Amino acid sequence: MIIYNPALDQIQPRIHGPWYKDIADSARERLTQANVIGLLGAFVALACLLGLPSDQYWNVRIPLYLTVTIWTLIRPRVALYLLPLAIPWGSLDTITGSLTSADILVALLAASWLMSYTLRPLIARGGIYLGALDYEEAAVPWYLTLTMVVFLLTTVISMAVAFSLTDSVKEIVKWTEVLVLLMLGTKYLRTRRQIWTIVVIMCLAGLSQALLGYAQAFLNLGPASFVRDASLRVYGTFGQPNPYAGYINITLALAIALLLLGRNWATRILSACTAIPLAGVEYYSQSKGGWLAIGAAVIFIVAVGFPRIRGLLYTAFIVVLCLIGAYLAGKIPSHLIDPILTKIGVINISFTNPSPDNYANSERVAHWVAGIHMFVDYPLLGVGIGNYQYAYPTYHPGIFVLPLGHAHNYYINMAAEAGLLGLTAFILFLLAIFVVGGHAYRTISKGYQQLKAQRFKLQAIETMVESYHATRRFGMLKNDRALAIGLLAALLSVCIHNLVDNLYVHAMTNLFALLLVLLIRLGEVPNHLDTSF
Repeated sequence: MIIYNPALDQIQPRIHGPWYKDIADSARERLTQANVIGLLGAFVALACLLGLPSDQYWNVRIPLYLTVTIWTLIRPRVALYLLPLAIPWGSLDTITGSLTSADILVALLAASWLMSYTLRPLIARGGIYLGALDYEEAAVPWYLTLTMVVFLLTTVISMAVAFSLTDSVKEIVKWTEVLVLLMLGTKYLRTRRQIWTIVVIMCLAGLSQALLGYAQAFLNLGPASFVRDASLRVYGTFGQPNPYAGYINITLALAIALLLLGRNWATRILSACTAIPLAGVEYYSQSKGGWLAIGAAVIFIVAVGFPRIRGLLYTAFIVVLCLIGAYLAGKIPSHLIDPILTKIGVINISFTNPSPDNYANSERVAHWVAGIHMFVDYPLLGVGIGNYQYAYPTYHPGIFVLPLGHAHNYYINMAAEAGLLGLTAFILFLLAIFVVGGHAYRTISKGYQQLKAQRFKLQAIETMVESYHATRRFGMLKNDRALAIGLLAALLSVCIHNLVDNLYVHAMTNLFALLLVLLIRLGEVPNHLDTSF
């Protein structure tokens, strides 16, 4: 690599050592005394929350909450950095009812932004705004904001027929937090480094949950109801294997995208060190919906990231469709396929006498049927947002009399709770998300392709400085392109998994919003070289 030395007014070669030495040098640069003390303090606080008796929690909570509150009010971006940790671990720190630290962080982010208007004269220095005013007027695309607001309005309207207003309010607050994160997160994330900092924190949070999952698997730490085929389904801090698998898939999709499409071996090795343990714990979750979702995410990453092999994917897709058609037409002997489908739990569904292999699927289908019947009876407004479980006893089929809290398919669940208005608004919101994501990816990809062509053109000696900067930006954009594909794959995995479950629990809506914020900002600051934290 070459660099320009202004002291000598000439271009000099820059000699790099092995990739592992570059990583060590970079780590040494960032392991400052303040960072190390802060990291150790975070581990001590987490250890206290995990190890102290419940009657002693407040001895740690009060100073911890005060510290985070002051820190977030002074620098609101801290809330965005802490959210990836608070979302999976928030269940260990439930304040009252379903209120967790993730909800508090969103509230503090909003409070700090509101306070910034009052404090504007006090926190500006020389025309440069600091702290709560350190944001850009980054506009969320109008159609995304419109669909989000319309969706919230439909949920509010559905409260008119709700059995429990308390549960309706909880759901509305949950989606209001998504709107707050979209509007403010896009303002406070100003640089590329800030975006990648959150990505790294997401990966560390995912790895921490993976370690907990392995401990549960190897030490059999879980209820007997989670045992399947003589092995325990791991569940992390989520209480259930399926949302845990959905959470793991988000980080796993990011890691796989960076592993396959990253700029260099250092990026790929670090991504592999993240992806491998996450893939293992995903397997231990034994979540069929999770496996389906990560499979779709990987296909998406390969199809978008490697355009040259799309023809093979199209051919494979056509072959699969032909096999399904041949099976349905009776051209393939059923005795070859039926045992597999029975084991998976796709066929022989029974609401009165399910077998051990298809009990879970029969229960899931029972909730689908109940949700569809609710929608048929209340097609316009549904039974009230957040009220599926109260209406379920009237609609339950067969032996499945106990409600599971949702329809095990979020789209059916939305139709049942908010009717046609809510379902239509929600689908439009999802479509807007992928339109925004596609636009961000195209922006990054266009810059990547332009710089790729520019690198080969700048070969003359007199353009070495330009070539160096183009090479640097090219490497950045290559990683940004990989991250954009990973973010889209993560969002897609949530949407696919929601076909057989409900992942919008445990503050996962906030993580979904954070993924979208990262994608929007990544498309707007692809060439930003500022490294401010």
